[in-house]
Amino acid sequence: MRVIFMGSPEFAVSTLNLLLKSGNEVIAVYTKAPKPSGRGQKLTKSPIHAIAEENSIEVCTPASMKSSAEQKKFRNFKPDIAVVAAYGLILPKEVLNIPKYGCINIHPSLLPRWRGAAPIQQAILAGDQETGVSIIQLDEGLDSGPILKQRKFLIGKNDNYKTLHDKLSKLGGDLLMEVLNKIDKQAPIEQNDGNACYADKVEDYKIYASDVCEIAYRKVKAFYPKAFVKIENKRLKILDADFEASVSSTSGQGNIINDNMHISLESGTLIPKVVQMEGRNPCSVADFVRGLKPSMVKKFIE
Repeated sequence: MRVIFMGSPEFAVSTLNLLLKSGNEVIAVYTKAPKPSGRGQKLTKSPIHAIAEENSIEVCTPASMKSSAEQKKFRNFKPDIAVVAAYGLILPKEVLNIPKYGCINIHPSLLPRWRGAAPIQQAILAGDQETGVSIIQLDEGLDSGPILKQRKFLIGKNDNYKTLHDKLSKLGGDLLMEVLNKIDKQAPIEQNDGNACYADKVEDYKIYASDVCEIAYRKVKAFYPKAFVKIENKRLKILDADFEASVSSTSGQGNIINDNMHISLESGTLIPKVVQMEGRNPCSVADFVRGLKPSMVKKFIE
């Protein structure tokens, strides 16, 4: 089939690589435009952009798909299908209707649970026991189209955002291949909108002294590697942790209660294992404590 691929971040890489190895023809790639990054603010292409250029595939980086000019360009590729994986732009009805088999999307959740921008993070934060991938036929709604195929698996105790991201990325590519190989035989199943919940984009990665302990622990997993506490007005990222639940705390919430950096919170104790002070490399808590000046850490997080 003639495939237009639409994606931008690392999550989409596994799928594009599988498509390139398949018997399908990737005729164009749509991705986010290069943007400044790093200290030098050098224009950096998306991972998908780089792979497309390496394979001599035409790359399109429109800011929107709403103009008639962009829609005409899309139509002129004469696609049989468009595959969407974390693309980042809304596709209007005019675009959805162009390919013979429409536009299908790889979404890293068990839809209709966790529609929206941050399904992996919100599944961990909510304490979900399982997650998975849904391949859906795109419609004009937000991840609301009929489901073509879905597969689930359990979230492990040691899983965090990174490990789940990588598992779901690989599963998404594998599941897409199954769908494409039987595209004429798919029987879409409508989602139950009454069971829908939404995964809002996460913008606050801080662990607060007022957090319930288990929620703070889930933040470490869900926001990896960005979850942090503030100590003496400095950010200390917590990259890995455990926790001990308790009925009540004997120490005040947010207090660092021992030399191992254990943090007393509501209903338990957060136990950091791997940390990173701003401007420094990650290290174990034991190494971090050995390098501390006695006056550096107050006995509470802010």
